[in-house]
Amino acid sequence: MPAAAPLLAEGGARFAGGAENQVLMLARELARRGHRVGIVAFGGGTATLRARVDGVDVVELTPPRTRIPLVRTLAFYARTFRVLRANPAGVIVQRAAGIHTALVAAAARLLRTRFVFASAGLHDFDFASWESRRWIVALYERAVRSADRVVVQSLEQAALCRRRFGREPLVIASIAEPAAPQTGTPGAFLWVGRLDEHKRPQAYLDLARALPEARFRMVAVAGELDAADVPNLELLGPRPRAELAPLFADAVAIVSTSRSEGVPNVFLEAWARGVPALALAHDPDGAIERERLGGFAGGSPERLAELARELWETRGDRAELATRCREHVTRVHDAGPVADRWSEALGLGGV
Repeated sequence: MPAAAPLLAEGGARFAGGAENQVLMLARELARRGHRVGIVAFGGGTATLRARVDGVDVVELTPPRTRIPLVRTLAFYARTFRVLRANPAGVIVQRAAGIHTALVAAAARLLRTRFVFASAGLHDFDFASWESRRWIVALYERAVRSADRVVVQSLEQAALCRRRFGREPLVIASIAEPAAPQTGTPGAFLWVGRLDEHKRPQAYLDLARALPEARFRMVAVAGELDAADVPNLELLGPRPRAELAPLFADAVAIVSTSRSEGVPNVFLEAWARGVPALALAHDPDGAIERERLGGFAGGSPERLAELARELWETRGDRAELATRCREHVTRVHDAGPVADRWSEALGLGGV
């Protein structure tokens, strides 16, 4: 997981994505059970990677300096192979679609090691943004089809996997770490994510404009956003997970305006505290509506505003909603059962 480097660096991370956090949480749980686990991550930048993190070995992979695409790919493959050969493993897991998938799959084959591909979201099955790089798509598809095992996060990802790759995947839920339940009356809605078109941050600004009586917070990553005309919105910069905790603890709801997601880590962080989720366009496996874990707008900004207004007006009295959220996390996303399923997928057996 090359992009996991911020989580493994000295001094801690300012921000890392949900897939990277999930990989580290799973690795820690497997290490706690006595398995030897390593994470291969990019090093050689401004941050120094630690040798071990919570019992997990950190294996540094220095990225090529060249920006010439083909040369960079060949150099990256050679370095990846050398690193994996120097750190022999019984099974290699690679998560999220990309050129890394094909490179790791090929290295695993040469090293005669089992290869497991794990999806990180619906985008791993939809390549509309890759139209100019069809050769990467072809290599990626071949790698997934040849994997010893494919693991997905949800039933909707499983259906996409069957349709796209003709593979029957193993469905394993994401991990939600335990958290103290929310206390007191929450103070603001919360949005956390990258400022890109897929996440649709402007839709969150529109929501804040539609509810001038409510307060909104936004943790914005990798981009700039002009929110000067939204006085009830507090725009914050990226920060480590530990510093996000107080924001979740004071959230009326965690809001997602993305076009699609996997199973967002921010939902799990919120539900673990009894905080509901409020989604504009995507409800993973229909859990929000089916389990009554917040509100789903079905793509309608007007409906999103209605749901948000209801959550704001009832924010001081929602014990039943909080209990449902926490019970859902315990039942579906507890680290123990999730790690049991991963142990099966990886062929680890007992310790």
